[in-house]
Amino acid sequence: MVTVVRGLGLLLAFLLELAVLAIGARWGWALDAPSAFRLLAAIAVPLLLAALWGALGSPKARVSLQPSAKRAFQGGWFVLGGAMLALLGYAWLGLVLVVAWVAVAVLLRRAPETAA
Repeated sequence: MVTVVRGLGLLLAFLLELAVLAIGARWGWALDAPSAFRLLAAIAVPLLLAALWGALGSPKARVSLQPSAKRAFQGGWFVLGGAMLALLGYAWLGLVLVVAWVAVAVLLRRAPETAA
């Protein structure tokens, strides 16, 4: 059984993952390119991000990585989200995203997986 703290941590992690996908769409739309290309990028970037997350970063990823490699991938993924926010002119918000992910990751590592 999942504890309340772990459940909250998993929910926050999922919301942060969705935020990175939305940031990718916004970043794709903000490119200095013709509208058709911007629309394509706004669709393709989050799809590519989702495919990478599903293959390497998710708890049920298709490719089994060592725990340290998985954490490194996840960290890079959220730093990429923060960098896209910075490129959009929201550097502080990008920093908040990365710090929030670190806090949630620490919470999940410390929270027990089962209730005693």
